[in-house]
Amino acid sequence: MTTYGESDGGVLLFEEYFEAKPVYGYGIRRSLAADLSDTDASILRQGISYHQQADYDLAIVSFRAFLESNPEPADDQPLLLAATAAIATGHYAEGMDYLDEITEDDLETGTAANWHQALLHLRKGNNAAALAELQRVKQARAGRAYPTARLLEAIR
Repeated sequence: MTTYGESDGGVLLFEEYFEAKPVYGYGIRRSLAADLSDTDASILRQGISYHQQADYDLAIVSFRAFLESNPEPADDQPLLLAATAAIATGHYAEGMDYLDEITEDDLETGTAANWHQALLHLRKGNNAAALAELQRVKQARAGRAYPTARLLEAIR
C-alpha cells in the first residue's frame, strides 16, 4: 500500500518526465504506411500528422481506427504512437494496453514502451514496477535516449 505522499510524488514525476513525442523523431514513421492499403495508409499518416502537431485527441482517434483494421501491425511504432496519444489525453489504461502489445524485439520501440510503462506505474504509485521497467530501459542500448538515471535517483 502506498501513502498519499508517495502516490502524489509519482504523479509529479510522471508529469515532469512524460513526453508524447518520440525521442527519435518522426522521420522513419512515414515509411510505415508503405505496404498498407490506401485507406489504412491514409489513416495512419493522418494519425502521425496529428501526433506531430501535438493534437493528441485527433491522433488517438486515427490510431484507434488504424489499429481496429490492423490489430497486429507489422511494426510496433503505431502502437507506441497510439499509446503516447492515449496517455497524453488522459486515457492511461488504454495507453498501457497499447504498450503491453509492443514486443521488445524492436529495440527503440521496446525501450520506449518500457520507459512509458515506468512512468505510468509511477503515476499509479507502483514504484516497484516502475523500478523494474526503468532497469530494462537502463540496460537497453536505446535507453541512453532517456533520462533514466535522473528518474531512478528521484524515485530512490
